[in-house]
Amino acid sequence: YNTLETKKGGFFKLSLPDGSRVFLNAASSITFPTVFSGTERKVRVTGEAYFEVSKDPSKKFVVEASGVVTEVLGTRFNVNTYRDNDAASVTLLEGAVRVRNADHSTVLKPGDQAQLKGNDRIKVTAQVDIEKVMGWKNGVFRMRETDIQTIMKEVERWYDVDVVFEGQVSQTFTGTISRKEPISKLLKLLEMTEVVRFRIEGRTIIVIGSK
Repeated sequence: YNTLETKKGGFFKLSLPDGSRVFLNAASSITFPTVFSGTERKVRVTGEAYFEVSKDPSKKFVVEASGVVTEVLGTRFNVNTYRDNDAASVTLLEGAVRVRNADHSTVLKPGDQAQLKGNDRIKVTAQVDIEKVMGWKNGVFRMRETDIQTIMKEVERWYDVDVVFEGQVSQTFTGTISRKEPISKLLKLLEMTEVVRFRIEGRTIIVIGSK
């Protein structure tokens, strides 16, 4: 088996032995065999990864990620299992996948997103904002009515900083900015809304609710 890990601020593209393509987001990993033998193609993931799976009806493709199992034959989908998220999610772009945990399973259609929390029943949302979900893979922070906590989790992983909150910020944010931009430009963009301010102390970003 091979294991590939990305650190905070990292991004990596790779091809698996069957020709399937994988894109790894920051602070993520994938473990896969040197050769897919037997009746299935199984990989293990932590963090977030996007898959473009080569079709092979004789060998289903299986992704195991923090208790979430996604089974496919050939499709495009995103798996997000960062531990600091409220729930794991699987978002389908093309084809069909079956998502399951220990107690429940469901089949997704393109545009569906499954959210899984422990062994609770799987929640499916139809026609989610695919551009927002795939912003990381396309090299941008894409915010559409996104809360500050979710934004700053991405900031922590991409810029390798620590984030501390002082006060509450209840408003959501909408906008797009390249992940190649320095963190200062992203924070300035958020501050232009006049509902949040930031203070930087070394590698720590303090989030301050606007008075």
